[in-house]
Amino acid sequence: MPPLPRISLATAGLLRAQLAPTTLSALRRCLFSHSVRTATCSRRPINTSPSQFRPLSYAPTRRQSSESTLQTSSDGANIKEITFHTHEPTDGTAMTLKFNDGPDLILSLLWLRDSCTCAHCVDPNSGQKNFSTVALPDNPEAESADVLPDGSLQVVWKPDSAGPTGTHTAVFPAADVEAWRRDKNIRPIHHEPVARTPWDKATYEGLLESGYCRVAYEDWLHSEDAYYRAFEALAETGLIFITGVPEGETEVEAIGQRIGTLQHTFYGLTWDVQSKPHAENVAYTNQFLGLHQDLLYHIPRPRLQLLHCIANSCEGGESLFSDGLRAAIDMRATSPDSYRTLMNAWVYFHYKKGGHSYEMHHPTINTTKEGHIRSIYWSPPFQAPFSRELMDESRPSRVGLAEWKTAATAFQASLEALGSMFEVKLKPGECAVFDNTRLVHGRREFATGSGHRWLKGTYISGQVFMAAQDRLQRRRGKLDSGNRHLLKSIGESEDLKGKMLLSQRDGRSKNGGVTNNPEQ
Repeated sequence: MPPLPRISLATAGLLRAQLAPTTLSALRRCLFSHSVRTATCSRRPINTSPSQFRPLSYAPTRRQSSESTLQTSSDGANIKEITFHTHEPTDGTAMTLKFNDGPDLILSLLWLRDSCTCAHCVDPNSGQKNFSTVALPDNPEAESADVLPDGSLQVVWKPDSAGPTGTHTAVFPAADVEAWRRDKNIRPIHHEPVARTPWDKATYEGLLESGYCRVAYEDWLHSEDAYYRAFEALAETGLIFITGVPEGETEVEAIGQRIGTLQHTFYGLTWDVQSKPHAENVAYTNQFLGLHQDLLYHIPRPRLQLLHCIANSCEGGESLFSDGLRAAIDMRATSPDSYRTLMNAWVYFHYKKGGHSYEMHHPTINTTKEGHIRSIYWSPPFQAPFSRELMDESRPSRVGLAEWKTAATAFQASLEALGSMFEVKLKPGECAVFDNTRLVHGRREFATGSGHRWLKGTYISGQVFMAAQDRLQRRRGKLDSGNRHLLKSIGESEDLKGKMLLSQRDGRSKNGGVTNNPEQ
């Protein structure tokens, strides 16, 4: 293994590569941490048309510098050349990293300087920035740059108007450098390290029987390993069960707070699901409650819902769960026209009782701009009247209500097929935790005179769920080579597509389907 490149300041504002005494570790590792913002890597200058955000400086066609090359061994050392060069006056100074296994990585020194997270630039206690970007010089100067033994990029900055009186050091983890090479998005985005795995009834029952989607209450609260295993199962499947929960009314808060801050809605921080007369919500009756999602009229809608069973001695009252992600994937494969209809037609949801007035509209299947499935919006009990535009089928650019109804009927049939729905009667001491942006849930009718049914519930927002995903990611210390993230379907994994494409024809499941984020 050759020695590491060390970059020191040369004449005329240029930097030249020298050799340092340490060795280069695998910078090529496909890891990712969320500690710094992402940059764009490319062989050529990025299109800087007004429609694109351009926070970085890129190399123009004519460079005003010379380059020096670091020779590497043939056993896989990844960096073969590091060059600092001055661009046209409007572009400033940039660093170019050349790799043996891919395109060059061009990084603006202004962007790197602005991304410095040393103790001088970011308060270690609050995590807040100690300087404004506008206070930086147009062309920050680096005194040196190194690749550290763990593959991290280290840049020592000269004093400037936004920094300390002396030099200070920025360290960019190897995971981030590798992510910059792979990520073509300039904006920093959240990353979800767990790929979602769609399921049908048989698939989920197998996972539950194996113990993968079940965790004991004490382990959830007090064992880091058990908690993160269960949280990963939640992120992957959208549904887990916590067992052995004490009877108290506040236990659901403790369960939720293990993930993060609870989401307060007009129902309160927590709420009771019990049958009562003149109920303001169909959930507070003993009637059959069809498959739906909660609070689609609310901004933001909850990402996670928790239901702790305190009592359930009534006849009936079984809980129903179905995977909307699987249904959407199945429809995309088997009925692409209906799939597009559910993507393009707005459905309105509302709640106007008890002095409340909420209304929002969404497509049934929400996708990214690349067309990957992000989330589902399905809640017939809280559906509002459609807009007149949707009813006006004389306008060819609009999706007609009849067309939407046909597509929605097929989607509902997929959700409700016997091979799709997982049914369980919650026992006292069990808590269901599920993804409200993906799964739909419901309840069978129950006889109030035959016993007592009482569930205690709470919500967790998408931001809190994402923060928990980030903690899981940091605990892992790496992200697999798929680099699954929001703009890559928030979890769809092409390698599983052939294995789990599920069909619900005749209520039967087939072996197959595929593996986001809150839509907020």
